[in-house]
Amino acid sequence: MVITRMEHNSIDHISKLEKLSLSNEHSATICGDKDKRVTVAGGTDTQAQRHNPMERVSPPNKTVPETMLTTKQLFQYWNAVNKKVKPIRLLFDIPETRTVKDQWSKHVVYKVVVIKSGTYDGSQSYIERRYSDFEKLHKNILKNFKEEVEEITFPKKIVSGNFQPEKITERKLAFRDYLAQLYAIKDIRFSDEFIEFFFLHEVHEGYGFLRSGQYTRALNSLMNVLSLQEKLCMHHHDRLVLTLSAIGVCCRDLNDIDGAYEFCEKAGLILHKNYCHKYYFPLIKVQIMLGNELGKNMQHLQHSLIKLEELHGSQNNLPSLKELVVQEFIQ
Repeated sequence: MVITRMEHNSIDHISKLEKLSLSNEHSATICGDKDKRVTVAGGTDTQAQRHNPMERVSPPNKTVPETMLTTKQLFQYWNAVNKKVKPIRLLFDIPETRTVKDQWSKHVVYKVVVIKSGTYDGSQSYIERRYSDFEKLHKNILKNFKEEVEEITFPKKIVSGNFQPEKITERKLAFRDYLAQLYAIKDIRFSDEFIEFFFLHEVHEGYGFLRSGQYTRALNSLMNVLSLQEKLCMHHHDRLVLTLSAIGVCCRDLNDIDGAYEFCEKAGLILHKNYCHKYYFPLIKVQIMLGNELGKNMQHLQHSLIKLEELHGSQNNLPSLKELVVQEFIQ
């Protein structure tokens, strides 16, 4: 059987997606919704973790239709199904706090760890937030989800004894439960108000470092952002493209060519054939440049770029990837 160039490229693209962590089959359930449709660039719509129990666990007797099973057999069957299928969800923990004191004020900072349950989670994604940050989150949630959070209690301010160990522990547990209750509401866990609480501050911080040429600090901040985004918002492809591109720029300026190529390639795969996205052509050009530096065969991308320019005109006047990145999130 002869495989055409187009078929070969499709197979190669799918193979790459399977190898990259951004395209694993659990992407929707990382966001907490087992029925959420997610389209991976270059692939087809899938329903991650939406298993058909009949395909996962066979009935006790394959020759007997499910409708003919006794009540006891059905109970045993579905009990086995429930044990077999465990959706991946997120847990929130606040293992540590620290008290910050400066010339004018004193406050407690809570370390919030985001944990992916149902599978091994090797990344330690965390943020640090103070009471005023949680309070701002609650006010933002109330604007659009007042009815949904009617029965969720937000920890009130304490008039005195704020810094006593028992009070800090009590509030730490209250914030942990508060986040879990918000996450349990589907509309809220997919909302910008909720997910941006976990990384928007760090995004601005990372881009600030990048614009000032502090690439190592920017990289450290943005890698934590990427880990959080992969857990919280895999369905927001644009967020991932921006972060991956910014990390690629940092790696390039730190002379980590392998790292720059890897992250730009991931961003490029997400944008597969999304010609209208402003990052699409700059990413292809950077990939070709980095690939050539690494001695990779980049003929497939060069050929694609030539074909695209024939269809859409010259792309030479477009801003570079770095120019696009430094313009993002300017406050």
